[in-house]
Amino acid sequence: MTKRRKLLVYVLILAGVLMILSPFIKEGIINYISTHLNQKDISAAEISRNNERKASFDYNAIRSPSFMNTLKDSTQIDSNAIIGRIKIQSVGLSLPIMKGTTNSNLLAGATTMRPDQKMGNGNYPLAGHHMRNSNLLFGPLMKIKVGAKIVITDLKKDYIYKVTSKEIINASQSHVIKNTHEKLITLITCDRATSTNKRLFVRGKLIEVTNHNDN
Repeated sequence: MTKRRKLLVYVLILAGVLMILSPFIKEGIINYISTHLNQKDISAAEISRNNERKASFDYNAIRSPSFMNTLKDSTQIDSNAIIGRIKIQSVGLSLPIMKGTTNSNLLAGATTMRPDQKMGNGNYPLAGHHMRNSNLLFGPLMKIKVGAKIVITDLKKDYIYKVTSKEIINASQSHVIKNTHEKLITLITCDRATSTNKRLFVRGKLIEVTNHNDN
């Protein structure tokens, strides 16, 4: 076997190994990003300043988090987009809340879906990816039950919501993120990790506002 042919064989083997490992590498990157940002030492004052920044809400620019897209978008993560945290203890979900629905923000955590939304006021919609690893990002939402508590915080106040409904809707039903007089939270993710035109839609009602508790 010539040197050139040997080299080609090695390249093909390496490409095959990379193809097999790429889903695990991708999920490792996403897990690191979301965990790192969720544990980032950030103050309520910083969050307040971050909330004043402009953000993008171009849903047409959102693409699936393929291996190559994840590598590219992970280099554009901006910790100044962090405006809070979301925790759902019953399903083990704990993520940073990022201002703006962008490809990089969706790798990091839950993303806001309207420029005017405020915690505790009207409808507060958040989007998140549904990954093959059901423990990542918004994957745990598939296990949530009516009656579960959702807590979001700006590190000043904790806003506690109770889940009132959970259903599968069409991706075109964008009216669910519109603002309302009622104080609600809306969580949106794909109904499965592969390509789909369906969305899991979880809605909760605000039941309590307390001073922030780190526990």
